Amino acid sequence: MNDKRDGIIYIVLASLLVVFLAIVYYGIEKPDRVKQISADYYSELGDSLHQEDPLKGISGDFVTDPDTFESNLPLAVVSLDGDLPEYKTFTAGMEVVDTSVDPWTTGNIVLFDDPSGVNRLTNEPVLSSDIRIKKRGHTSIAFDKPQYYLKFITEDESENPQSVLGMPSDDSWILCGNMADKSMIRNYLAYRVSAHIMEYAPRSCFCELFTLAEGEYTYQGVYLMQESVRRSDSRVQINESKRKEVYTSYLVRRDRYTNFDTMIDDYARIEGLSDEWIGVKYPAVSKQSEENLAYISEDFSNIERVLMSDRNSVFKSYPKYIDTDSFVDYFIINEYFGNYDAGEHSTYMYKNSGDRLKIGPVWDFDQAMNNSVVDETDPYTIAMQDRAFYENLVRDTEFINKVKKRYSFLREYYLNDEYIFSLIDETIRYLDDARQREWYRWAADYYDDSYGNPGNFYLSDYDKEGIVISRFNDDYDQEIYNIKTYLSIHGSMIQSNLTDLRLLCDITTGLKGEMTLLLVITCCLFAIPSILINRK
Repeated sequence: MNDKRDGIIYIVLASLLVVFLAIVYYGIEKPDRVKQISADYYSELGDSLHQEDPLKGISGDFVTDPDTFESNLPLAVVSLDGDLPEYKTFTAGMEVVDTSVDPWTTGNIVLFDDPSGVNRLTNEPVLSSDIRIKKRGHTSIAFDKPQYYLKFITEDESENPQSVLGMPSDDSWILCGNMADKSMIRNYLAYRVSAHIMEYAPRSCFCELFTLAEGEYTYQGVYLMQESVRRSDSRVQINESKRKEVYTSYLVRRDRYTNFDTMIDDYARIEGLSDEWIGVKYPAVSKQSEENLAYISEDFSNIERVLMSDRNSVFKSYPKYIDTDSFVDYFIINEYFGNYDAGEHSTYMYKNSGDRLKIGPVWDFDQAMNNSVVDETDPYTIAMQDRAFYENLVRDTEFINKVKKRYSFLREYYLNDEYIFSLIDETIRYLDDARQREWYRWAADYYDDSYGNPGNFYLSDYDKEGIVISRFNDDYDQEIYNIKTYLSIHGSMIQSNLTDLRLLCDITTGLKGEMTLLLVITCCLFAIPSILINRK
């Protein structure tokens, strides 16, 4: 009798211990995630040369004297074997590629990056390679200042991976012109800060670009040499796919329709829950099979079914399907910088086979920080909660709590005025001479406030209390002031907006939602011994 009673008591006590440990474990404040920047990722920028005449060596038609031109920025010289084809049009918001036109042209690139910090076109180059090159961009492909996608190749046109300006070796690179961004720093600033926070953010390096034709160097302005988003050991680190492997790792992008990527029939689009398309970036088209494309479509659709489910019991299982931390960081970075294309366009996501879906890397901030072509960006409000997936995630108190806690931590380190302003000041000191050359080179666009220039980037006027206010800006210092003002106000308002957003939550996936049940179970377990003993 006593043995049975003791056995019951031991079982109950053991159960109580398990419940107690579960409550303690889930109630403990977990340490914040901190990703320190690596030594070879982004390094501090030096000052410009502070030249008495930054335009020295550049003529009125931008032809440059290689014997007199100097810069503290690395120099890139591109020569082409032919003209760059026009191969894109846009219809009803869809990117349409003329498949009868080969968008690529061959050529050569030479890079100068002298250890002394003074770069001349007569220096010994640090890199020279044959390339395949094409214009890139969505709306930006029509700008007077083009952007380029480069593939480094050998003489027989096979891949030729190279370390570019200190960045890890690869054959795929982007020369980003940023004509929409008169400050020239928006992408660089966001990528550099994101490198502290996310698993991976694109590496980038400023340079000044020249085209070489018939022995003449023509100055083209300031560019950001940056990594493209692709699978590799130094970029998006997912397992390599094999053509016969059905359950493959994958990298996809939510964006407008394009002929370049294989578009999948995902659940959200089929059901009319999203107007955008999901394109497969990896595996590459040449390595895709019907079987692994079917798997990617079904696997991604299953994740969408969970995240977009109206059934709370289904939706609450989403942490099993997505890496919540990556979604928290992506939300914060794009919200802080006011990059509201994110979530709908240029939105990358990737997944290792058998793992959870991650979102990122971040991408394309040229219209962030109150530089949207459509309208003024209100610094007092937040908007990422209205983007795909996030409009569902913000229903969850636990998700909002994670965003709030993570943002509070990042405000102490990387997303506060002191740190951000110091990075901005460091960058504009570095670009000082080059910035003057950039604005000289593209003066016809930067100083043009008319709407009749098809190669320009326009910020639409807006109406304020019946008065039409122009957003045109032809002053660089004012542009930097606008960025700092937006980030300062917006950064200070995010936390209170998140608090308001939490009040709208209608579900929680955290332990707090189960606390009442645990307390009931605990009370029952305490009562069981007394009942059993008294009955005996």
